[in-house]
Amino acid sequence: MNYLMVMRMLGIVGLIMAAAMVPSLLFTVVEDAVVSPLCFLSPILFCLVLGYAGMRHKIEIDQKRLSIRGGVAFLGIGWLLFSVISAIPYYASGMFTIPKALFESASALTTTGVSAMADGSMYPASLVLWHDISQWLGGIGAILIFAVLLPQLGTSAANLFSAEVQGNSAERTMPRSREAVTLLFRLYAVTTVVQTAILMLLGQPFKMALRLSAATISTSGYIYSKAYLAQCDSLLLELVLIVFMLIGSGNFILYYRLTQKRFRLFEEDTERRWYTGFLVLFTVLVTFNLWKNDYYTVTESLRHGLFTVVSMMSTTGLGTEDFSQWPAFSRLLLFYGAIIGGCSASTAGGMKVSRVVVLLKVCWQEIKRTLHPNMVSVITMSGKVVPTAAIVGVGRYFFLYFIVFMLLTMVYSLTGSGMLESMATVVVFLSNVGSAYGIMGEAPCFAGLTGFG
Repeated sequence: MNYLMVMRMLGIVGLIMAAAMVPSLLFTVVEDAVVSPLCFLSPILFCLVLGYAGMRHKIEIDQKRLSIRGGVAFLGIGWLLFSVISAIPYYASGMFTIPKALFESASALTTTGVSAMADGSMYPASLVLWHDISQWLGGIGAILIFAVLLPQLGTSAANLFSAEVQGNSAERTMPRSREAVTLLFRLYAVTTVVQTAILMLLGQPFKMALRLSAATISTSGYIYSKAYLAQCDSLLLELVLIVFMLIGSGNFILYYRLTQKRFRLFEEDTERRWYTGFLVLFTVLVTFNLWKNDYYTVTESLRHGLFTVVSMMSTTGLGTEDFSQWPAFSRLLLFYGAIIGGCSASTAGGMKVSRVVVLLKVCWQEIKRTLHPNMVSVITMSGKVVPTAAIVGVGRYFFLYFIVFMLLTMVYSLTGSGMLESMATVVVFLSNVGSAYGIMGEAPCFAGLTGFG
């Protein structure tokens, strides 16, 4: 393993984190009298030292390629280390215990979008700003890991890490790493700016417009007040958020191909078509179920059903209505949607549509093979054959996902939570949904969790 390369990449991320904390530091000096500047100054200095340590050694060109072990080390150490560093301002403010500070930090960086603070409580403005910035960074981080890091590790490693197979995997590979980072960051930043401008035209204050943009494009969904959208009660606002939640949960590599005017790749992408199909199917079923049970009129059922299905499948988790009170059938569909999640190379969580599609095709292929034992067939995505190693990787991932799901549900139930609520809560965190309201049980409030919880 190339330790210097791992250190260099950790150093680069450390410098980015230090720069990201500067606005919150300035906020404590200018406006926020509750939080001391030292709460942000100490982690900034630590990140600068880490950055210097990682960048001080010169690395030859032929050593700038990560091995699989290097990728594991960078991802594993990186997520843990920067979650701890990001938690320092929360803990140093005196308002969070160590477990809750880590909870808040990891929630933002992984774009899960929940909080250990009770809704409507006095959350210091500088910490709110840091939560918004770190969840926005978490979204672009997920894209860059998929688009830049995994291709460096080779095809087998990419299958090992993500198993997010698509037929256009060759097309998915970006050019050089530095160029890929620049292109994707520009795309991500421009989309955020455009959404902020549109929301301001709709009458949203600048701070809330920026917060909503960061929450939707990163599919984090944390906007400090979960009832805000219900209070706005604006159909136009909801439609704009739906569009940008779909953008955030789509494949950013395909968006890059669109800028190259390669529209055919976008049109023929299997994952995109299946994602659209899932969204339409779930929306129709939820709408009909809400209307049939006299919860809303037909138009209101479509409005709330569409927004909530997109919110859950994109793993954003925003809510215009308390869907914990909806019929069991609708909540179960939202539960399934949260498990499936969004597309590969997106900011969305979940199992990812590409994996689910491959699994469905494998099942259908085995059924046909039972009826026709001598049949020879292959699984394709976007018109290209899916490698056997990738199919095996998908099966391995699926098995591991549900093993982890069952174990965590069992452990989480020790907090006193009911069976269905434990299952839904674990899915919410595994898929990074962070829903505003409970999928299977009561509306979640994580402020009352114990350290063990």
